Amino acid sequence: MNSNKMTKILKEHLGSMKFDPEGPLPRDNSWPRITVITPSYNQGPYLERTIVSIHNQGYPNLEHIVIDGGSTDGSVDILKRYSGVFTHWQSSPDKGQCDAINIGASHATGKVMTWINSDDLLLPGTLDQVGRILRDDPGIDLVYGNQVEVDQGDRVTKRVFTIDFDMSDFLYEVNIIVNQQSAFWSLDLFREIGGLNECPYAMDYDMFYRMFKQGIRYHRVEDFLSAFRIYPSSLTGSGQVKSSRNDTVDGIFRDAMGRDRNLMDRTVQRYRYKAGRFISEPRAIFAAVEHRFNQALAFVRRPAGS
Repeated sequence: MNSNKMTKILKEHLGSMKFDPEGPLPRDNSWPRITVITPSYNQGPYLERTIVSIHNQGYPNLEHIVIDGGSTDGSVDILKRYSGVFTHWQSSPDKGQCDAINIGASHATGKVMTWINSDDLLLPGTLDQVGRILRDDPGIDLVYGNQVEVDQGDRVTKRVFTIDFDMSDFLYEVNIIVNQQSAFWSLDLFREIGGLNECPYAMDYDMFYRMFKQGIRYHRVEDFLSAFRIYPSSLTGSGQVKSSRNDTVDGIFRDAMGRDRNLMDRTVQRYRYKAGRFISEPRAIFAAVEHRFNQALAFVRRPAGS
């Protein structure tokens, strides 16, 4: 399925509300409880679409927790409007995204949890698929799948495919192994490793490393589970993530390998493992070509002088 078809599916998913915003949601305990935490701060233009993408899932045992850092852009009014479907929500100053997620986890009661930022989205059918996997095999610690990237208007701009986890791939920054927005992990495990560390822009990379050091069981699905929004004012879109995450990545490499990364690690070895990723998941090649083609097309169509 190409990006245009996925855009159509996503827009249909967000096009109408399929739940009562005054809640409460039904509870069917024959399904594993899934906790979704939404950290939020001044994301009013996207927040409502995030909420709709989560609750339009229709999952019968959902726990949705929203931790807002004291937004001043109208986000609180949106949260009040949907407060009936939240298990817990609050709006008060916090120490940032990691702190907000840890606060949310302290209120969680699900078998598994994830966080979906207030500008990101869940794709249709995601929670049902994750719930069925966990119901069939309760011993799984992590479920993860593919992800798309979207722009400000919910247009799919890139498809990102995952591969089975391998520590060498992970350490050499084939970091598309686990996309956080498309991952659901044991709440008990999250608490066992101490939750998120305060490592700006790479807290998910750090978290998955500490989880896999525990020897966890995972299940990778081949479907697309979430949409990660990238736009000029977002952290990723602004380039802050890329420029700030190297210290965390270097520290994890040092912890695992007992030495610092050298030039060979950052170049030859890194691209050797990246090439292996395309062999493991050939669809990633076609997705990369499609992405580059769309970028070139957008450049050609760009108005003169912009």
